[in-house]
Amino acid sequence: MTTIASPRQMMYAQIVSQPALLLEVFETTERAVQEAFARLQPQRWQAIYTAGCGDSFYAGLACEMAFARFCRLPVKALSAMQFARYEADRLSPQAVVFGISNSGRVSRSIEAVHLARAAGAETIAITGNASSGIAQAAAAAVAVPIPEMGRSPGIRSYTVQLLSLFLSALHLGEVRQVISAAEAQAWRQQLREVAACMDATIQANDAYAKHVAERFGGAENWVFMGSGPSYATALFIAAKLVESCGANAWAQDIEEWAHIQFFNQQEQTPTCVIMPPGRSLDRALELLPYAKGIGRPTLAVASGTQSLSAEQADIILPVPQAVPEVFSPLVYCLAGELLAYYLAEVQGAEFFQATRTFRGSGDRLRGSHTLAHPEAFARLDDATAD
Repeated sequence: MTTIASPRQMMYAQIVSQPALLLEVFETTERAVQEAFARLQPQRWQAIYTAGCGDSFYAGLACEMAFARFCRLPVKALSAMQFARYEADRLSPQAVVFGISNSGRVSRSIEAVHLARAAGAETIAITGNASSGIAQAAAAAVAVPIPEMGRSPGIRSYTVQLLSLFLSALHLGEVRQVISAAEAQAWRQQLREVAACMDATIQANDAYAKHVAERFGGAENWVFMGSGPSYATALFIAAKLVESCGANAWAQDIEEWAHIQFFNQQEQTPTCVIMPPGRSLDRALELLPYAKGIGRPTLAVASGTQSLSAEQADIILPVPQAVPEVFSPLVYCLAGELLAYYLAEVQGAEFFQATRTFRGSGDRLRGSHTLAHPEAFARLDDATAD
């Protein structure tokens, strides 16, 4: 483990605190989920939506598989803008919408909840602030406050958002009798045990992540790819690189990489595949040799049970303990978080450096105009027609 001794230490401290945090807030979060659902009518729900911005969008996307598996309902994870401006006006009243925002002050996410309620859907805020705008806008809230640990790219908040959504999926599945009480409890126990896997993964990857940052610290571009819940993990990791050191990092679906990024001529782009055991592992294994074959430095975040050779990937970032694919977003992001931290250290970078001279730039997220009623879309459409 590294010694915490730089201005960027808060990010590292947040990363290593996550296993303990998950256990610390587990029961509080479970109670908050039960109390929120008691205020609603989950038996009438016929579709599930999640809406959020940035990490909150990725959290919803990461939990699509959990909602589909445990609840057997159609699930759609959208960015808050996409949901509010292009989905809400045709929303079924039999839908439930999870509006996700840790601060609870992001305008687009609040707008999404307002428009969902105006359409007659039930709404649940997933937030760290019970008195925030999104909590007040929603019919119910799963509000789990997280002790602050200094200014850093979002780390701990993402863990608690994932936990809140996973527990919501399990509770909804149990209420709807898709899974039995015993099955739900067994899954909750597996979710608790993920904390040990998180700790082992941090321990296993600390030195590897530092090595990768030192070796590729000058890379102009980074690509992360995954499918299913791992696509959300790839998006999240790419975001942490952007926030921590301003890297040009982005994410792609595994299959879409084969169709598009395979033809990118920037040969020295480090390319990282998120590949937990599950439904997309076989395709990830097929594509790794092609990534190497076109000159990409390749990294794989892979299970310790997966035998990968140097011919398949240049660097393996191991997940030593087994974790179900449905809960893998809690674990498979950790190596990427460490990489983002070490890249900032190697480069001596400031967090959020693109906005360092814009001290009031939070207004772009929290002070923008919001819509509260679907009829406002007609006015927007008319203005566009003019």
